[in-house]
Amino acid sequence: MTTLAEVAEAARVSTAAASLVLSGKSKGRVSETTAQRVRATAEELGYVRDALAGGMRNRRTRTVGVLGERVLSTPYAVAMIDAILTASRELGWSVLLTDSGGQPEQTRRAVRELRSRRVDVIVHAAMYHQRVHVAPELVNVAVLNGFADRDDVVGVVPDEEAAARTAVTHLLELGHRRIGHLTQDDPAIAIGLRRAAFEETLRNAGISPDPALTVAGGQHPEQADSGACRLLDRADRPTAIFCYNDGMAAGVYRVASALGIAIPEQLSVVGFDDLRLISTNLAPPLTTMRLPHYEMADWLVRRLITGDLPESAGVHRFPCELMVRNSTAPAPPGA
Repeated sequence: MTTLAEVAEAARVSTAAASLVLSGKSKGRVSETTAQRVRATAEELGYVRDALAGGMRNRRTRTVGVLGERVLSTPYAVAMIDAILTASRELGWSVLLTDSGGQPEQTRRAVRELRSRRVDVIVHAAMYHQRVHVAPELVNVAVLNGFADRDDVVGVVPDEEAAARTAVTHLLELGHRRIGHLTQDDPAIAIGLRRAAFEETLRNAGISPDPALTVAGGQHPEQADSGACRLLDRADRPTAIFCYNDGMAAGVYRVASALGIAIPEQLSVVGFDDLRLISTNLAPPLTTMRLPHYEMADWLVRRLITGDLPESAGVHRFPCELMVRNSTAPAPPGA
């Protein structure tokens, strides 16, 4: 970490002058030209002023810093933040939350803020399963719901492939052989992993995946409905559909209702996420894969705080639970 003395030396001023400038007390005591040079030098060197009292410098703050990337304003944040707050509270720690909105400059500011507050550990939380940039100056940091662009940082993610296999196996065990997949046309990691596992599971069951039964919809309701319609408004429609997420499953429900297709008697539907605002409010309630956001956050925070992270960094995958409700049933006779 860059020190005040290093900033002063690089800016060609005394340590006292640098301190006055960076503490906002230089007016009338240091020329504005010099002050600008000191601030520019501090920015260039990545200097972070300690926001706490000098006497705290060598003490732990017992604070978990959470650096979110468009996380705190999403429904998926609830379980993660709940786990972080609960685990920290039980271990006698406090939590400082910040969210960069996924913007690089805001992320840099958030990093500086967390460092200035001298948080002891940092949880870098991603909105979805993705690769994230972890600033090189951060230590005692781990990635929640993603993985880092650094080899020395632990990341935790859902086991997307195992979850998709579980979902499709559930449908196969109910006797379904013609299974559709409503997905998205997007390079997101989870989309590719779930689709690959869907196709692999069918092949392992002796079923050749039918390209016509894998359809890309979208997040918006009209896009989900359009994709669902392409699967259902056909003479050889599938008897079951595995959806990329619960929102797209809701689109299948809407289209099935419009076409007079009964769920689950004529069509079984499996979602992904277990977003309760959707999954438990559909009629019938949706069978879906529950993302382990709470478990991942709880595991990560407790090990960051106790210093018990795995010696080998990298990605650690957490299992998803199949939540069996009333949207799946045995395949229709003769299907």
